[in-house]
Amino acid sequence: MPTDGYNWFLILVAVVCTAVVVLINVYILVHFQHPEDRNQAWFPKFIVVFGLTLSVLSILLLPLDVANRASCRDSIVVSACNFALPMLELWYTVYMLMFLMIIIVVPWTLFFYEQDSDVSTFGKVINSAMWVFGAFVVIALVIGMCYGFVGFVDFPVTTLTSGLSPLNSPVMTGGVNRCILPESGEAIGYACDATSGGVPTETWSVRTTFPVYVVAVTSIFSWLLFFVFAGVGMMAIPIDAIKSFIYRPRKVLAKSEYIKVATQIAEFTKGVVAEAREVQKEERGTGKTRKTRKALAKINAKLAALEEDELTLQKMYPQGEDRDVSWTVTVMGYYLHLCTGVICAVLTLMWMLHIALYMFPDPPVTSFLNAFFTEMDSAFGLFGTSSFALFCFYLIMCVIKGNTKLGLRLLLFAVYPMKLGGTLMSSFLFNVNLIMLSSIAVIQFCAQAFDGYAAETAVSEIFGGEIENLRGLGILFKYQIFLYAFFVMALLSLIVLIFTEAQNARKPRRAFESEISST
Repeated sequence: MPTDGYNWFLILVAVVCTAVVVLINVYILVHFQHPEDRNQAWFPKFIVVFGLTLSVLSILLLPLDVANRASCRDSIVVSACNFALPMLELWYTVYMLMFLMIIIVVPWTLFFYEQDSDVSTFGKVINSAMWVFGAFVVIALVIGMCYGFVGFVDFPVTTLTSGLSPLNSPVMTGGVNRCILPESGEAIGYACDATSGGVPTETWSVRTTFPVYVVAVTSIFSWLLFFVFAGVGMMAIPIDAIKSFIYRPRKVLAKSEYIKVATQIAEFTKGVVAEAREVQKEERGTGKTRKTRKALAKINAKLAALEEDELTLQKMYPQGEDRDVSWTVTVMGYYLHLCTGVICAVLTLMWMLHIALYMFPDPPVTSFLNAFFTEMDSAFGLFGTSSFALFCFYLIMCVIKGNTKLGLRLLLFAVYPMKLGGTLMSSFLFNVNLIMLSSIAVIQFCAQAFDGYAAETAVSEIFGGEIENLRGLGILFKYQIFLYAFFVMALLSLIVLIFTEAQNARKPRRAFESEISST
């Protein structure tokens, strides 16, 4: 490994990771998109893939930043290193791109996509630009006014003063820790020691830079999404993966059984459609009421369950010449879900322990994962960095899982829900914007959680003490308000998910459900 910090291998890793992430995001787009959007809406699709790629790569920049710093020996100061990657410039570029995507590009694309087909392309461009420009002006004015009035950093400063005295004086020979009064030359004890009591602390205020203030304001909204989505996703990923294995289909259906179950599903579907028509008829007479909204919510839940039953039935009755191969692949897939669920459960447990043992206490009880990454690096250089990347990547996966599972149901209604094989580009764009916004908090969270392992990196310069001491906003980060909210949300999600599964297990099952899940 070169001693001056220049490592060509990191450039190769960055290129390969980017290509892999793009391919994965294209795969996600293809499998989630609505049939109506196939072979069209190419520009929104490009924005979706680019936004998802930007979100994931921003997380993977963290381990790349660590590896870039580690390529220079500890005996060489950072300023003397010739790094292969200009990480600070890369961080600022990613943040500026994400800010432009969140504020301008994605909203403009969303407005353009949702306009009526009767409007000309030029009209769509102008209308979308007007909406985005108006929103941008409002946001810029609010942030600008806040920056003008409260855009200061208040640093606590301890002021110590001392006079002068000859080296051969009794004051100097009496002890090097003693302070000297400026006027009389008399010793005043240990007041010069900042750790002793009675030393006054003052506040030194300085105006922060505008980019740092924008990052701080953006991170507030990012944390509001992060602690909800990541808190839910942290528990939902392992539980849903293990649940899919537990309730997996256990046998291949014969043709007669397939016809019987398909007939039962069709009959139940007719009953749900009849219920929907009754609710629509009631809505035409009384309008939308709380009763009709509740009834429609139940109908939508039944339809979602029917779709799951249909997919399961198709897996249990593979068609074509290679039926045995298809069934073998299906079974292997469910065992892969089990392995994924167990691994994710371990990652979730280690994350929760790290928060409780390292991030909450002051001083920390143990460095935990920081020490684990360091020990892995001692075994082999890439082990620690790869483990670090895994834990950071798992967080953004938790955000994506929480986003697809919750959406914005916290506002009492679903806004642009994500659905496998039925997601319109408008829903894609909206949720990609949420994921990009949440990824800012993921970066800040990982930088704080692994500040021991990721010391002296470029990201540590961005999320240093300046944001924690911002006037008005810094208290949220200084006292770890969002971190406690995330921890509580994760525990509540665990309780709710377990309680929900227990409730579903006690519900009477339909006949064809029992047939599908029977051994």
